[in-house]
Amino acid sequence: MTITVEVEPLSLTLRTPFTLSYGTTTVRENLLIRLRTGDQIALGEAAIVPYYHETAGRVAAYVTSPAVLGALNRDPLHLEDALNALPRTPSSFARAALDIALHDRWGSALGEPLYRLWGLNPQRIPATSYTIAMDDDEAAYLERVRAAGQQFGLLKLKAGSPAGWERDWQRIRAARQVTGAALCVDANNGWDRAAAQAIIPRLGELGVVFVEQPLPRDDLDGWREVRRALPADHPPLFADEAVQGVESVAPLAGLADGINIKLAKCGGLRPARDMIALARAFGMQVMIGCMVESSVAVTAAAHLAPLADYADLDANLLIANDPFEGVLLKGDRLILPDRPGLGVTAHVAD
Repeated sequence: MTITVEVEPLSLTLRTPFTLSYGTTTVRENLLIRLRTGDQIALGEAAIVPYYHETAGRVAAYVTSPAVLGALNRDPLHLEDALNALPRTPSSFARAALDIALHDRWGSALGEPLYRLWGLNPQRIPATSYTIAMDDDEAAYLERVRAAGQQFGLLKLKAGSPAGWERDWQRIRAARQVTGAALCVDANNGWDRAAAQAIIPRLGELGVVFVEQPLPRDDLDGWREVRRALPADHPPLFADEAVQGVESVAPLAGLADGINIKLAKCGGLRPARDMIALARAFGMQVMIGCMVESSVAVTAAAHLAPLADYADLDANLLIANDPFEGVLLKGDRLILPDRPGLGVTAHVAD
């Protein structure tokens, strides 16, 4: 039976403005991908992230191209054949959308959730962190920290303020005073070498669990310099923007203590699994993260979370109009759906 690809805009509205070192976002315009075979539908999602300079038009053109359609029209059980047949593309976002949808189709055809097909125990999923974006309204910021800390055991504080690391330090120190939750800090490329060397030891004194992407993504020499300058008891350093696909893991060995794997960055579930194995071989810790995405992409990532040390899968909590229901939250614990494939269904309003 012939498969067709349907592409639909997916406009996601954030509950509060989301400010990080790249700027402020209130809406993200993603793409929903449906693979339709008769009355069977498999779902994928492409995050369209402004600071990665991807466009919805390029993604849509790729996923609906004749070459892609040819690759998709094969036995749904032959997942590896379909993934291998996809034409090469520089867009990891487009590739991730198809990879997710093909895994959804594969699991649905076999009648099992992805985590079960991979032999993973959903009870091993780490509690998810919750992200607090930067905000110059200190009272509002601290209230969000205080409220989130009542539910989540680990809060991720965005940093990399254009006002300098001193402003970050002021904000993080204030957050530490209003919550007993553990804190991690994500600078999103926002510090230079001098700033990283100044603030990271101070963050260690506050008990920060880890520091994510303290330097620009391509400054590996900076990672070496900063690591040499930091005290031995500094918080672990995680790479995010510096680690994209499988090929970017090895250069970070000995520089980053861990990597943040996002399906949109690496091209989907299969390369994410390869990256996890490679990171473990290099003695690195693993975080499974997400972009601003709906429950389609977040649930796909959550199926891999039993393999991770940390989960940062809160994007569906940050948006006000998620049209789907998939992974659920109990306190700060992620509960995977027991339905086949991704297990994602259309959201039913209360």
